Amino acid sequence: MNKTHYSTLFFDLDGTLINSVSDITYALNKMRAHFALDPISDQTTASIIGKGFPTTAQKILLLDLAADKVAAYANDALKLTLDHYEQAMGQHTHIYPGVIDALTHFKELKIKMAVVTNKEEAHAIKTLEHLGLDQYFDCVVGGDTTAYYKPNPAPLEYAAKLLNADITTSLMIGDSANDAYCAKAYNMPYILISHGYANGVDLYSLNALAVIEHFDELKDYII
Repeated sequence: MNKTHYSTLFFDLDGTLINSVSDITYALNKMRAHFALDPISDQTTASIIGKGFPTTAQKILLLDLAADKVAAYANDALKLTLDHYEQAMGQHTHIYPGVIDALTHFKELKIKMAVVTNKEEAHAIKTLEHLGLDQYFDCVVGGDTTAYYKPNPAPLEYAAKLLNADITTSLMIGDSANDAYCAKAYNMPYILISHGYANGVDLYSLNALAVIEHFDELKDYII
């Protein structure tokens, strides 16, 4: 394969750099208990997450409740989920194998790096700090940093402008259609990794530069 020079890399967070599904499930189940609903599994959480907590909280309630009830409960459900997630954050979250080695390699190459996530910005920063990953990134853009969540390209565009990134030498790395559509809408190439939360979507159908199985493979595409 041919390696390409990239000056800036933009990473999704959950499902790409870190596996946070158990902490998210914990928060969602605390919220569900408030509404007298049975707990869900990590597998159910992983099949739904990706578009930010406002959407996730409602989808989790829609598993059991009618749409009108979910609409009425939406604000309380979101607040409960965020409060409980903040309490649990990082307790059962781990970094995927190969991530630290790859990020260290890219940092040594003087490549600028950013996180562009649908997680709330404050939670993303706190998670990165807790895991010791904050040292690698020049900026963090969350789901509430701009007015839009991915797949809208606004968060990626905002991060690119913060770093004065040249779009022709920039690359997005994610794990889902949200990341692919976001990058595509901003005319940025993207690589997808299969260890995350694809929500049942065939990653090979998303026209990525590559679909990789392990983070170490990313170094094979970047100089």
